[in-house]
Amino acid sequence: MDRFFYSVIRAPCVCVCRCSPTQKAEIARALKFYTEGKKICGIGDGGNDVGMILESDVGVGIEGKEGM
Repeated sequence: MDRFFYSVIRAPCVCVCRCSPTQKAEIARALKFYTEGKKICGIGDGGNDVGMILESDVGVGIEGKEGM
């Protein structure tokens, strides 16, 4: 797992899809840990993104098909 996140934190952006709401929140939490305090922005368009948005430092909800 450490190797994965050491690769991920070098990317300018990380897109997470096809994960459960819990997994999305865990990834946001892990990114904060592995980036040593950098601010994390979580962007989502549905109810399954709420955990990730709440776990992020900046949460953005987009009104989309799922969010209606």
